Amino acid sequence: MLAAVHWGTIGRVVWVSLASGIAAATVFSLVVLASARATEHRHAGRSAVAFGFGVLGTVAFAVFAAGIALGVHVMLQK
Repeated sequence: MLAAVHWGTIGRVVWVSLASGIAAATVFSLVVLASARATEHRHAGRSAVAFGFGVLGTVAFAVFAAGIALGVHVMLQK
């Protein structure tokens, strides 16, 4: 029974899912942080800084969405 288990494959699944989970959570937290900072600076009247944080949040969200799309694509291919 243990001979049928591919431990290398299981190990790869564990570390890839751990790494992708940490990466997705980190990038999405950057989206939330940048959005909050953009709102704070917009209310304080610093529109240039607010715009910069808005761009950062938008780029971070695009990276997050691309990562999720890549994950779904890989899962559907297997």
